[in-house]
Amino acid sequence: MMKQLTYLFVFLASFQVASQELHQKVSESQLVIGQPVVLTYSVLTAKEDTPFFKEKNDVIEARSITQTGDLSSEGIEFEITHPFVDTFIFHAKSKEWIGEYTITAWDSGLFVIPGASVIINDSTYHFEDIALACYLVDPIDGMDIYDIKESFTEIPDKPFSITEFLSDNWWWILIILFAMIAFISYKRRNREEDYEEEEKPISLKERTLIAIDALEQAKLWEKDQLKEHFVELSYILRSYLTSRYAISLLEKTTYETKLLLTQKGLNPETVDTIARILSEADMVKFAKSKPDLIAILRVSTLAKQIVAETSPLEFDNVE
Repeated sequence: MMKQLTYLFVFLASFQVASQELHQKVSESQLVIGQPVVLTYSVLTAKEDTPFFKEKNDVIEARSITQTGDLSSEGIEFEITHPFVDTFIFHAKSKEWIGEYTITAWDSGLFVIPGASVIINDSTYHFEDIALACYLVDPIDGMDIYDIKESFTEIPDKPFSITEFLSDNWWWILIILFAMIAFISYKRRNREEDYEEEEKPISLKERTLIAIDALEQAKLWEKDQLKEHFVELSYILRSYLTSRYAISLLEKTTYETKLLLTQKGLNPETVDTIARILSEADMVKFAKSKPDLIAILRVSTLAKQIVAETSPLEFDNVE
């Protein structure tokens, strides 16, 4: 008798599990940085069942896949770009719950989004994991894609041409000239005010603000060089933060920069603003975004604000 009851219990339990059908899918398994994709979860249950799904609001955490195919201990965050939406579809003898996220990534690599959980009639069920590949640019069959790091490339061996050099690097020269003029004016103003006062070296804050002002005055976006404008702005901000906090950020991704600054104890709102500036630059460099003039100037203003907020207080006439 006990053996028969055991078989009956196993049969009923198996029927209950089989009555729940969980499915998950993503609109694109391969995407480029900044491209939105739709992540969909669905549950098919009996009409009297009550599914409960606790949605996330800002980010969905994922794990990186190493070159050996293992899951890395480090993870990234997929940004939720649109609020979570869900709905019920009723069938003759069942009902289907469907929930959707719209997400995007800001780092390249291979990632796994762990399966989400859903509660049905006080029992917890788990969706399967989802694998995604994120690239800097659209992948080409037969060609490996690698991360692009901000660094100086080697100049090939060829005769030096002053004309070609000026044509390729005139905006750098213009920025340096603006900085030199501003520096000379600053020094001359100090000498005229007080010849006996010791010359005060220009601070990191002032040098950075001068460079940003010079970049704005160059108006590269009017010369169809919007990408160069954001590359230079990103370099100026990363150079400032590298000198200010004694950490190397010139070759770090936006996500790595955010982690390092958080470890340095910066205010979370300040770190989020810095990440927003660098993400905007990444969108222009890699996703070919084309912000309007107001958006361009707003990003420059945010960069100046970060420099002002994170610089130490300066006092004049302190002996």
